[in-house]
Amino acid sequence: MFSKRVSLIFGKFLLLPRYISKFYQVLVRVAMAVDNQELEVFYDEGCVVYEAVWGEHMHSGYFDAGNTRDFRAAQIRMLEELLAWAGVPDDEQSRPRNILDVGCGFGGTSRYLSNKYSANVTGIALSKYEIGRARAIAKAEGVCDKVAFQVADALSLPFEDNQYDLVWCMECADHIADKLKLMQEMTRVAKPGGWVVLTGWCHREFTHGETSLKKHELKILDKVRAAYLLPPWCQTSDYKVIAIDAGLQGVKVEDWTRHMLPFWGLLTAEIFTLRGAFKILTSGWAHLRASISLAYHFSYMDKGFKTGVFKYAVVMGKKDKK
Repeated sequence: MFSKRVSLIFGKFLLLPRYISKFYQVLVRVAMAVDNQELEVFYDEGCVVYEAVWGEHMHSGYFDAGNTRDFRAAQIRMLEELLAWAGVPDDEQSRPRNILDVGCGFGGTSRYLSNKYSANVTGIALSKYEIGRARAIAKAEGVCDKVAFQVADALSLPFEDNQYDLVWCMECADHIADKLKLMQEMTRVAKPGGWVVLTGWCHREFTHGETSLKKHELKILDKVRAAYLLPPWCQTSDYKVIAIDAGLQGVKVEDWTRHMLPFWGLLTAEIFTLRGAFKILTSGWAHLRASISLAYHFSYMDKGFKTGVFKYAVVMGKKDKK
């Protein structure tokens, strides 16, 4: 039985170029008109692979000269560096007690923030599978009294105004075309004086007289957008205008590309480790196909950032205390 399964898997490997080509062609057709239902299906179908590869934190890592290999440690480092950069306090008197995690994935960051600040955290995502896994993990870890998850639309948050001390959004804005509406909703539910923190993928800044990326740069970006059902990207500097227009005060925006450059190369390699390969091979043929496609497009993410076409933006602001 085992030998037959191995033979079947290797036989289907011969068809991978055809599957990848068809997969890419389909995604190209839908990427320009993505709606919430498409995104929900996209993540529901790919979540087994994402969890196997990314782990509990579905976001980039922060690297320095002392750590260029361990991307899971770098993911935690990214959280700590971002919180420090945004000036989110951790003392008993000023720490955030109620936090909203927009685009929470499997809830790893929600649980981390809850533990760090002893805070009540609500995580939202479009994917029913992601929310189901987040709830299951929270239950297994015994933290359901502090962390809750629900399916919700980031552009229409089902919460009253002025609810959260910290509104957090890591690499979710990339899937949302109306970034101003997203920032307005995050600002709306933040308490007066509360923090709004966001990270996102961008393309490089246009030089004087430019109105578009160069043809070879667009080729890389279009492949990534098609693979992940992404709307058009903006420049890092655009986020400052968006945050101010949303009503935030003390806005800071920076390019942290240099800090996360090794991430996508390491993520690609994770698919081919014994740990990653075992999880994927035992999850079924559909997920195996998704894994090969992901590895193919991870390489374009890696190329985009390392050639300077893609940028990693970090954004923070505070809601007016009035």
